[in-house]
Amino acid sequence: MDLSRVLKSWLLPLSAYLQSEDLIECSVIQPGEIRLEKAGQGFVSLLTPELDLKYWETLCHVLANHWGLAFDPITQPRLSVMLPGGHRFEAMMGANVESKLSVSIRMRRYLKLSFMDYGLDPRHEEMITRLIEEGANILISGGTSSGKTTFMNMLLQSIPKDKRILILEDTRELNVPHENHVHYVVSRNEKNPTLDYPQMIDHLMRSRPHIILMGELSMATSYPILRLLNSGHAGFMCTLHANSCEAALSWAIPQNIAFSGHETKGVKEFLYEAVDLVIQLHRNDQGKRYVGELLFPKTQQIIEVQA
Repeated sequence: MDLSRVLKSWLLPLSAYLQSEDLIECSVIQPGEIRLEKAGQGFVSLLTPELDLKYWETLCHVLANHWGLAFDPITQPRLSVMLPGGHRFEAMMGANVESKLSVSIRMRRYLKLSFMDYGLDPRHEEMITRLIEEGANILISGGTSSGKTTFMNMLLQSIPKDKRILILEDTRELNVPHENHVHYVVSRNEKNPTLDYPQMIDHLMRSRPHIILMGELSMATSYPILRLLNSGHAGFMCTLHANSCEAALSWAIPQNIAFSGHETKGVKEFLYEAVDLVIQLHRNDQGKRYVGELLFPKTQQIIEVQA
């Protein structure tokens, strides 16, 4: 069976909505209805009787098969994958959702953004790019839809082109322009993956990279990265959810580690020694993303950015 042809066929009913101009997100909170968020316009709700529960269940099966993942509305009801075009697809079905269905499709938008677009001046840009060129450990923090991945993709352009880069994500979102790079994917939804995050990070460290990039930190990845940051390896970058730079190091990562069942004693202090820069992103009521502050943990210096 040609899975790519099957996938294209099942995505056809969605294509008219996904091709909508200036689309940021397509979400579903119940069968037969779709909500489109457009830049500067908020959400618009449309009735879509053709997109019933059966459609979404079948699409999830097709997507899971396409990516070699498991999906079942009862035993494995969550699915996180990429759609053709680089759009991020997140779905949950079954008893954990009151309406039996929740879908979010975050659109990959090909925006050519600069440091200035995030409220950073040339002084900030020079400071950040110099750290990247020197192989600093950098965390990009922010709330949901604050533009963390888009900002990180912009930063990747500052990595010297002769560097060997290894990338580990649970859903492929980072766009690395460098020739010498390898992309690894470990699904956070797999109950028993062939290789888990500790094994993958051990492999990365033994593969002589100049730079290691990760996607969004989660409960599964936060503890293993402590080993990475304590390996003597320089040059690491990732994103995470937190309300501030300080909260990223003092609460978000330690909480992820605690929720994964590991001891958190000394974690905050270690992060303040191992991380060179934390960048905090925000999104205002008009949907504009901007950098709010920069934290240099080793000196505990905070630079407030005027948006």
